[in-house]
Amino acid sequence: MKYEFWIMASIGELVYYPDEWKDEYIPHPNFQAIINAIGIRAPIEDIYERYYKQPVHTGHVLVFSNKQKLDMCIVFDTYRDAMDQSDMIRFGWRISGKETIESVKQLSRQLYDECEDPTVFYKEGQSVLYEVLKEQSYPRKIYDKKVFKQQIKRYIV
Repeated sequence: MKYEFWIMASIGELVYYPDEWKDEYIPHPNFQAIINAIGIRAPIEDIYERYYKQPVHTGHVLVFSNKQKLDMCIVFDTYRDAMDQSDMIRFGWRISGKETIESVKQLSRQLYDECEDPTVFYKEGQSVLYEVLKEQSYPRKIYDKKVFKQQIKRYIV
């Protein structure tokens, strides 16, 4: 059985600054616990840096899959909306295995409950990522003052 999670929160919820006086950060401990439970090394630091360097009205869907279990993945929709002032990002994961599902459910809910920004959503279930991961949906045309064609990019780690 597969189980999926989908969260929208500020991209800042994915990282943690141990020393507020230094510009050094690590993956947020709650998110790192999920990564460890799933067994997929997603390059959080690179995603975080790239998000702030990319212009608004751009950003692709990044999917990182497990080498041994290709049906397990972590997904980041890095599209930056021109009207978004909270740097919101959508991210989620697909997992399988009864023991893994139960532990990741708890960790995912903890991550969501401890988000600082109140404008977040949280979904979990068996087909939460269906539309996001559907290859035929890409390129997605996103309209602002011009058209942006969002792509899905897959990485096996």
